[in-house]
Amino acid sequence: MGANIVVLNQGYDHSFQAREQLLIERLASFDELVVSFSGRLESCYSIELCRAAGVKIHAITLDNPTRSRSEVARARRYCQRYGIDHWVIKSDEIVFCDRLPNIEGLIDPVRRIGEYVQTRPEWTHLPLLVPAAVEERDDYLAQFGSLPANSIWFFAENGLMRRDYRYGFNKRQLGRWGKGSNGCLSNRFTNPRQLEQRYLRMVDQAEQMLADMGLDEAQVFFHTLCDCSTTLARVRLPEHQRAQAFDMQSDILSALKGSKFDLVTLDMAQKERHDLAI
Repeated sequence: MGANIVVLNQGYDHSFQAREQLLIERLASFDELVVSFSGRLESCYSIELCRAAGVKIHAITLDNPTRSRSEVARARRYCQRYGIDHWVIKSDEIVFCDRLPNIEGLIDPVRRIGEYVQTRPEWTHLPLLVPAAVEERDDYLAQFGSLPANSIWFFAENGLMRRDYRYGFNKRQLGRWGKGSNGCLSNRFTNPRQLEQRYLRMVDQAEQMLADMGLDEAQVFFHTLCDCSTTLARVRLPEHQRAQAFDMQSDILSALKGSKFDLVTLDMAQKERHDLAI
């Protein structure tokens, strides 16, 4: 077993390792792929298996307001370390990367990335690998009706669920490329009409500040009060970081007010437990 691979669950690990090896063998049938590489855990684990399979990788990252700085930085570090061809596209478009909201005029994230791929003549003949779990693929189909031509949903087709991605990410210790980040920043908003660049930037900055304070699993949820102008940051933390956060209340308040939030609360509610979310 490689130095960067650890055993997380003795009973589950053997079957997961066999399944992972089968995925690597199947990926080896691809000589060259363009990989949508957001830097979130699903794409990190997917590109790690592509690399293990010996696939020549061209990574593409759509850096838009819903993408956290920590995830983009993680993608950059990974590609720099392994010499992977990496194209980062800076965009001001609000593109949702996971858990698609039910709003009008939604940009299709996969087709948008595909459009960028088609502008690179050396990439146009290559399939686009979409690192998505079964749940994400099903959500995508419900929203957009069909999968884009020339896109490969390899991991969803092979039955990987979100919990499998989490397990693989931690098993291969991919958090060493950057802590923090919890998926698309749009997930921190209950009101889609508040998804503006300035508010997304506030949430991202607040989460980065908390990560720098040692609270690298914190999520900051955006709310406004009845006046629609007073902003509230609801900080959700895993159970093992709550005592630390409680002792740092004044520091957290000061930091998040520096991110332009008016009010701050610590969410101490019990979070739903996920199997094998180690």
